[in-house]
Amino acid sequence: MQIFKRYKTLWMMGVIIVLVILFITNFNYVVDGARFLLNSFSSLAGGAALAFILNLIMSPVEKKLRESGNEFLEKRARSLAIAISFLAALGIIVLILSIVIPNLVSAVRMLTSEAPMYFKELTDLLQKLLQKFPQASHYLEGAQFDWNATLDSIVHFITKGSTDGNMMDNTFNLVSSAVGSVVNLFVMVVFASYVLSDKERFVKAYYQLTDLFMAPERRVHLTRNLRIINQSFKSFILGEILEACILTTMCIVGMLILRLPYATMIGILVGVINMIPMIGAFIGGGIGAFIIFTISPTKCLIFLIFLCVIQQIESNIFFPRVIGNKVGLPGIYVMMTIVVGGTLFGVLGMILGVPLMASLYKILKDYLAEVKAMRAKRLEEGGEARIHPDGTVSLKTSQPGTAKVVQEARDVADETEKLFHFDTLDPDASKEEAKK
Repeated sequence: MQIFKRYKTLWMMGVIIVLVILFITNFNYVVDGARFLLNSFSSLAGGAALAFILNLIMSPVEKKLRESGNEFLEKRARSLAIAISFLAALGIIVLILSIVIPNLVSAVRMLTSEAPMYFKELTDLLQKLLQKFPQASHYLEGAQFDWNATLDSIVHFITKGSTDGNMMDNTFNLVSSAVGSVVNLFVMVVFASYVLSDKERFVKAYYQLTDLFMAPERRVHLTRNLRIINQSFKSFILGEILEACILTTMCIVGMLILRLPYATMIGILVGVINMIPMIGAFIGGGIGAFIIFTISPTKCLIFLIFLCVIQQIESNIFFPRVIGNKVGLPGIYVMMTIVVGGTLFGVLGMILGVPLMASLYKILKDYLAEVKAMRAKRLEEGGEARIHPDGTVSLKTSQPGTAKVVQEARDVADETEKLFHFDTLDPDASKEEAKK
């Protein structure tokens, strides 16, 4: 036992090295296990994320209902607030789909009905070009497209599928996938409802567990860090909504000026899908370009050029500034986080990377400020300097630079205190608040 205490650091380093080696040598198994866990808890994780987003609507609504002075509303404030938040989210989704889907269906029908005309125009154009440039005819001889063969292939696939059972298998898989998605969505909604209705119970359980397993100082630090993460994600979601509104407005106004069709519908579509950082606007723009193409290929080209311009403006100017200001992260870090997160983890890395990076940035900044403040305090306790209540420093030693070090530490500590101002950092006070 004495040997273990004496060489505790070496033991810990050895354990860490062994764990790292095991992680590297069994990386594939680790990835498979993580994927299995994610798939197993995907519905619950989705429900927790849904509850977090809906809580942004529910909390202010519940507060207003409790302050309404109506006894009926006050008693049922939580239930009514949950219902209102779900209805608001459902209403937004239905509104967007009611605008997008009819126009998309209309565009598909128009494209299928006018496809022969487009092919005829394309054929006439190619014939005119060949007449104008006869030397290019031999380059196109090997590029003839047999539409009859293509049609026969499609018919053969359908016939083969219906006779060999492939079509039945595909249909069964499609139905199974749809049913599974509906079940997962139902589980997400139910779990989110439970989380929203009993969120104080989760807070109470958190404080009970931290009281049992953690020292008071560590508990305070953990609580503060969790609040930083919570605030970062809230700010990120609000920033994404603001960014979507800005891009929607830019897209609608620009399309109206250029006299492009479906301005309102495509603008809303581009703005909403743009909540997927960097690539979202292009996904929405691709759908919009397809719809405009059914009316005029020329206007479709104009729209694509216009979309590229506003996407560059939005990605390089508005997004880093709006999101950065909301989450408290410099714009250059926002861009770096999106690029690195997207490269490593895809779309999920783009979405979650910014709030996580903002949380880490604030926590590290807070930690550095505490270190500097402790250094200043040690200088004061050592008699090298005295820190007055107003923040000024008076030297008691001739050591050069002492006053500057102490003053800088105090300034950073004051700025950090303003930046990380919370309602309370006292766990006991937080527990009393949770009981209420």
